[in-house]
Amino acid sequence: MRTLLLNLYDYFSIHFTSSDWGRTFLFIKSFSLMLSFMLFAALVFLIIKLRVDIKNSVQIVTKSVGASSRPKRRMSREWSAVLKKLESGEESNLKLAIIEADKILDNILKKSGYKGDNMGERLKQITSAQIANIDAIWQAHKIRNNIVHDPDFRLTRQDAENAVKIYQRALEDLMAL
Repeated sequence: MRTLLLNLYDYFSIHFTSSDWGRTFLFIKSFSLMLSFMLFAALVFLIIKLRVDIKNSVQIVTKSVGASSRPKRRMSREWSAVLKKLESGEESNLKLAIIEADKILDNILKKSGYKGDNMGERLKQITSAQIANIDAIWQAHKIRNNIVHDPDFRLTRQDAENAVKIYQRALEDLMAL
């Protein structure tokens, strides 16, 4: 250990004479200045990016709240009708419950400013950051499409209840219910 310390002392005493210290400090200062500038630039970039992300999130929430301009009482009535159809247990009413739940969500998306000719096009514009259960909504919407386009499609009560719960969660996320 003592030998190592002596070797380090010899190394520093040989390589860092008084004239070398000036260059060494100049190098350290230059390196520190460049590193500080790069870190500052990275910080500015991250702040700008974060502000853009926050701004987008605020716009999404604002759109969603604006979408709930539909009177809550009317929305509650429409949603109650969906739940009543679901409770009946008849397959035709189960199918109607899903179709109506899909229509309610689609109307909310339209009012929120999502563009497109149909629900599928509007759903493509939504990310999981905007609506947490977007993948589940796609599955429920596929069930709705099967109901509408396939007259032989069989729907179980469990599948209908799951789909309606998915739509309900989405409407709650959008503050429409």
